[in-house]
Amino acid sequence: MSQNPIYATTGTETEKIDIRLSYRIVSLFSEGLYASPNKAIEELVANSFDAGAGRVVVLLPADLHAQDATIAVLDDGEGMDADGLKLHWLIGKSLKRGLATLPLGRQQIGKFGIGKLATYVLANRLTHISWKGGKYYSTSMNFRTVDDRGGEEIEPKTPIKISLRELTEEEAKNALKSWTDARAFQGCGFMLFGRGAAKS
Repeated sequence: MSQNPIYATTGTETEKIDIRLSYRIVSLFSEGLYASPNKAIEELVANSFDAGAGRVVVLLPADLHAQDATIAVLDDGEGMDADGLKLHWLIGKSLKRGLATLPLGRQQIGKFGIGKLATYVLANRLTHISWKGGKYYSTSMNFRTVDDRGGEEIEPKTPIKISLRELTEEEAKNALKSWTDARAFQGCGFMLFGRGAAKS
């Protein structure tokens, strides 16, 4: 798998986000709480539900064992802007607990801001591409950088830095093309771009 896939690198970097994440904390949560890959996918879908999604599409690769295999979870829930993505990466904190108005009035499933760590059991990378307020944003965490740091500390001495990017619509389309061109996605009637597209 490419170290720098297009979905993780497209767009213009606007700033760096500091993430204080240690190998020990990731392994404790992912291997202890989320040992099952099914549970990890469930966490991603639960995040969509909490964001008020009316539609969620999970796309699996034809070969789950391929080195470049990806899993995509696409939804029409409330997106995250630049500030939302920065807050999203505060480990152990969740904005969901302080919401005055719940998306679609739904009781929130996630409360602790750790569900994103479940993806560690599935993949080497977690990428978010989001549309909110008429703009596209993305972040991408390469979990190998956590492994490379190793160590037993819960709170690392130095943060991992990931890019916060802003994308044009064309860049967002190109980043998602391998999934939106898939027959399974095209057959579901869910539109991400153009007329009739989801609002976020």
